[in-house]
Order: sequence, then structure tokens, then C-alpha cells
Amino acid sequence: MTSSTSKMTGDFSAKPTTQAFFDGIAAFTGGLGPVNREAKAQVSFSVNRKFLWLWAYEKTSDGTLYINVTLDHRVDDPHFHEVSQVSTNQWNHHVVVKTEAAARSDWLADLIRAGYDFAGQ
Repeated sequence: MTSSTSKMTGDFSAKPTTQAFFDGIAAFTGGLGPVNREAKAQVSFSVNRKFLWLWAYEKTSDGTLYINVTLDHRVDDPHFHEVSQVSTNQWNHHVVVKTEAAARSDWLADLIRAGYDFAGQ
């Protein structure tokens, strides 16, 4: 029996590449201004509301970081895995980061910055 499951985790310590992706994104997010960070099954960031969630799955190999950013409008971008409307003024933008280039990209920074701005309203 394998010890690996499909359970979500916000602890990336056993996955050094995923941890590096997370560290860079967390540092960028913290640099946007005052932000609250909470770690449970996912790591979430909030201002007046949560806007960013990051996680991996225990069974997923190192180098894959899942991200969800909430905005008050839909943004279409070919880098996004999925965009879904979850309420009248709330859209979830799902991204799967598998490279350092994606983790440090302008398009991801722009998405997170827009989420931060939305969460501060």
C-alpha cells in the first residue's frame, strides 16, 4: 500500500521544486501590501476576503503547484487551466504551475495582483 494519497496539502516541504515555486509566489504576494496568510489543507492569502489559494496533492510528483485566484470578473488567458463563475460577482481562475518560468511570469503576477486588488475592496 502506498503512503501517497490524493489528499490536498499546503505543506510543500517534501517537494523542493514545488516549495520553490510557492516561496517565490508567496514573496511576491506579500510584497503587494498587507496580507493575511493561513495554512491548512491549502495555503490561502486574504486582505478583506480570501483571493489566493495554493496547494499540491500528496500523490502529485514534485514540480506541480495548483493555484486558484478569485476575481470579480472573468479573465481569459491561454495559461489558465480553467475559469469558472462561482457566484454573481466571483470568478475562480485556476492555474497549474509546472515550471519556474510560469511561477515567475508576468501573466501570473498580473493575475495575483488583480486578486489582491479585488480582495482589498
